[in-house]
Amino acid sequence: MTNKYRRQAAIAIAILASVLASGCAESTRPQANGKGWIRGINSIVTSPELTFRIEERAVGSVNFKGAAGFAEWDGLTYNFNFDLLLPGVQNDERLATQTIDVANDIEYTMVLTGTLDTPSIQMWEVPVREWSGTETVFEADFIHLSPVLGQVDIYFALEGTTPVLGNQVGTLSNGDRLPYLELPEGDYELILTAPGDPSTVVFQSRPFTRTPVERVSVALFDPDPSITAQVGVNIFFPGGAAQTLSDINSPPIVRTLHAAFGTENFDGYFGEDFGNVIYPNVGFGELSNFVDTTEILTPLTLTAVGDANDVIYEVNLQFIGNTRRTLVLFGEPDGLLEGNLFTRPLLHDARPLATFPVVRITNFSTNIAVLDIYEVDPGTVLDETVFPKFGGSVLALTTGFFDTPEGLREFVITRNGEKDPISEPVVLDLANGNVVDMVILDTINPSMVEMRVFETIP
Repeated sequence: MTNKYRRQAAIAIAILASVLASGCAESTRPQANGKGWIRGINSIVTSPELTFRIEERAVGSVNFKGAAGFAEWDGLTYNFNFDLLLPGVQNDERLATQTIDVANDIEYTMVLTGTLDTPSIQMWEVPVREWSGTETVFEADFIHLSPVLGQVDIYFALEGTTPVLGNQVGTLSNGDRLPYLELPEGDYELILTAPGDPSTVVFQSRPFTRTPVERVSVALFDPDPSITAQVGVNIFFPGGAAQTLSDINSPPIVRTLHAAFGTENFDGYFGEDFGNVIYPNVGFGELSNFVDTTEILTPLTLTAVGDANDVIYEVNLQFIGNTRRTLVLFGEPDGLLEGNLFTRPLLHDARPLATFPVVRITNFSTNIAVLDIYEVDPGTVLDETVFPKFGGSVLALTTGFFDTPEGLREFVITRNGEKDPISEPVVLDLANGNVVDMVILDTINPSMVEMRVFETIP
């Protein structure tokens, strides 16, 4: 055999061996046995937003009372992970892992429970419900994920149904779950009561509509300072969206903050009840007490103190269930536009977190068009190497709640693009769990502003 034919024969043998090896490798790979559905839920009240992963691939973000999924995955074996990414750290911290052999047409739910220091995963699995599309029913399961709530009876019935002992769908303690129930479509109320005592109502939702051909999960969570109810309640839908239920016995609360420099003190009245002062004698830079709001729209009239006929400002307060809000009066009494006053609601939607403090700063200065906000180590000289935390802050713009390190932090205001401070520095000694709310106000010196803390939790 010539060298030419020897080379050709060797190439053919090599190709055949490669094909055979490839076939063997394919045959040894795991083969998916259908598909299953996976979701992750975060029930740790002091947790920031986490990442839910399949192996190292992100499925979605999961904040407290939030869910990622259901997402469809091949019927193989996977590790599912809850990961935490802290500010200033490059790599995620793995909090908990659950290995699942995903089976065909099974729904898997993983709930992160416990604390961030000692987290664990609670899991259950149920067969997928196959819908024809003609059903007039839906399914709901009920999950108790609140260590502080205690045991409760669950009543879930059509609107107007009075809780009667024996008619509860079940009794739950922390970590318990009631399997899916099949229920007719309609307008429902969720009522939680003390065990065996339907007259002691812990929570009662407003009526909400449930449509057929759908599975939902009703989950109970710990309360936190961002809500008014004694328990957090969310309804989870198959794609991961959530609906928050409010308690009719814990209405939203609203207070006022006077941030309009040059505007006199005000009294606040609801509706046209000028015989009942709701927010009495609120001066510049002052904060009123919280007051319940129960109407879909509550007219609020701000007047000169002691003179209900001297109206300063009028606004309608919209009903937003289960919330805490501060309504801020700001602007100028004699601006370019007649009656140049405005209001801005600030929603208090932050929680104390175990991982870092959070701060919010909102600008209500009318004297200076654009500001820069710095957060630095105390004593830092603002030069060209130091950049603002938030640049270009204009009137009524808020930073939202942002994370910041523990320890001493200094907050300074300058004009946009400049480095000379135009406010006295505010130095805060911050700890994990702190929630700090600040506003920027005008001063008697039109070239200076003041940064003022108006709420700190805890």
